[in-house]
Formats: sequence, C-alpha cells, structure tokens
Amino acid sequence: MSTHLIISLCVLVMMTATGISYQVGGEQKWYSKRTILFFKGLTTLLAALLAVYAYTQTGQPYALIMAIGIAVCAAADVMLELHFLSGMGIFALGHILYIISFWMRTPPGLPSLILFLALLLFTCYMRQRAQKKVGFSTLPHFAYSLLISLMASVALAQPVLTFIGATLFVVSDAIIARRLVFPDKSPWDRACILLYYSAQFLLAASLLV
Repeated sequence: MSTHLIISLCVLVMMTATGISYQVGGEQKWYSKRTILFFKGLTTLLAALLAVYAYTQTGQPYALIMAIGIAVCAAADVMLELHFLSGMGIFALGHILYIISFWMRTPPGLPSLILFLALLLFTCYMRQRAQKKVGFSTLPHFAYSLLISLMASVALAQPVLTFIGATLFVVSDAIIARRLVFPDKSPWDRACILLYYSAQFLLAASLLV
C-alpha cells in the first residue's frame, strides 16, 4: 500500500470522525455551538491539509491553490452558520480558487463549454421557478450558482476523481438551494453534509493522482 494511499485513508478516517461529531453532535445537542462550528470547519480543514501534503509531494502550484481554496471553504463553513450570505461569498472565493487550480492543471476544452452552457440554461430555468416561491431576491444565489456551474464545467477536463468531487459539491449545494425554496420539507441535512465533505476529500485526494 503506497504512502499516498495510507495518508489519504488516515485523513478520510479523521474527517469521518470530526464530521460525525459535527452532524450527530449537533443533532443530539452534545456540544456547545462554538464546539459544533469547530468540528464543522475542522473537517474541511483536514482536506486542506491533505492538499498541502499533495503540494509537498508534487511541487505543483495548482495543488497549493487548491489547498488554499479548501481552507477558504473551511472558513466559509463557519461563517455560513453565522451569516448565510457572507458565508456564501466566502464560498464563492473558494470556488474561484478551485477554478484557477483546475485551469492551471488542465485547461478546459469544448466539452467543458458545452456542460457550462447546459448548466447555465438549467440554472436560469430553476431561478425563474424559485423566484416565484420565495419572498427574497435570488440574484446572489443565482450568481453563486453560475460560479459553481463554471467550477463543475472546468472540472470536467480534470482527472475523474476531481470531476466526481466537483459534481458532489454541486449536488450538495443543490440540496441547500432546495432547503431555501422549500423550508417546510425535509432538509436532508445528513445527505448534504456527507456529499459536501466527500467532495472536499476527493478534490484534495485527486491531487495525488
């Protein structure tokens, strides 16, 4: 078993432990809010540390940019709980760093453009439907959706693990969007956080491929 695989599995185990502490601990009221937020951010930060390890092994600048992007998302995890739109703005910065990292590794081609146009049309359609159901402006959410669509599209040109991670990120954010539009329905919290942490882990682990 290679060293890269062993370290990746160790990070996965630690992320699982801290992720459960965040999600289940929050549901069962085991910890204070501050401790819950600590576990939430720490879980993502562990993925950032895996990306830092990848940078030390490969020396590739795109790995360092990815590590910074994941660390930014760790900060966004906490801010999202304190002020949603501010957290979303920090997440947007993280996605910009992801896009830069992807582009540095493998520039996107025609398939990425086609995917982005398809996601653009879908996002515009969903925004039109959502705006009729909510009592607030969806413009910030729409702008964020375009950014994450671009991130997923650029990821299409990357290794398979990277694209899977980006796709899981999109699905996780789609669950959050559903929660905003239909607050009376099941929030699917566990599925959302599982997809999100899996996405961050795969984005980091893919740097070692």
